[in-house]
Amino acid sequence: MSQTEWPKVGILFATYKRTQAALRTIDSLKQYLVYPNLTWHVCSDGSGKTDDGTERIHVDVCREAIAQFAPTVTAHEMDTKPGAFNTGGNINRGLEAIYARGCDIYYLCFDDWALTRELDIRPHVDVLDTHEQVGFIRLSYHVPGHGALSVRYDAPRLGTPGNPAGYMWWRLIRGWSLQNPWERDTYLVSTQPFVAHRRFHAAYGMHPENCSPGDAEIGLGKQYNESPLGENGPQILWQIGPITVHAPYAHLVGRAHDYAAQFGT
Repeated sequence: MSQTEWPKVGILFATYKRTQAALRTIDSLKQYLVYPNLTWHVCSDGSGKTDDGTERIHVDVCREAIAQFAPTVTAHEMDTKPGAFNTGGNINRGLEAIYARGCDIYYLCFDDWALTRELDIRPHVDVLDTHEQVGFIRLSYHVPGHGALSVRYDAPRLGTPGNPAGYMWWRLIRGWSLQNPWERDTYLVSTQPFVAHRRFHAAYGMHPENCSPGDAEIGLGKQYNESPLGENGPQILWQIGPITVHAPYAHLVGRAHDYAAQFGT
């Protein structure tokens, strides 16, 4: 199947200053991410100069690294002031850019989530493009406390005519998860790496703005958890398989990341 027969997917590379981690993550995406029709956009939340002493502009360094292997890469720099955060606004501005280029589906990766082995997102994209009831597919760890139902969604582009490839998924059930009597985890939406369709944001809202990364993630999750759509809105899936229990990522910086080092948070 030719490249143009696959939907164009926008890669949003969200970053703030930590240049060496960002370059390692970019290199891992180059090496391990499998998808035939990508366009890239670097989202910089007011990074300014790099943190490696070279006095370069961080967003330019990231864009130039991606341009070495990607045919299309654009970027923006938010005017977020030192000590402030606008993680959600940074992502939303990136979404505007890739939506304008004809992308309905995007992959979000922060600058410290490096791939450690191959990740083929063709099944995820095909399911999002084909099945309107699906809106968001998580690519990171499955955690205790989530209630889910096993479902099958086919990926027609990966099959043969009249015989689409079938994939099994966990579909998160919001009511079960939020009322689990044994163990609860309210992070049904996570901004660890994921692939999503714009219909998810049409149903539940955009990323909350003018707040920290953690608060933006919590806020988006709250919009989903409290939506009057209940179980009838666009669904959240996990692919059943190794990715569920052995996510293909290394979290390079972790909780004690550059924000904490710079701002004492």
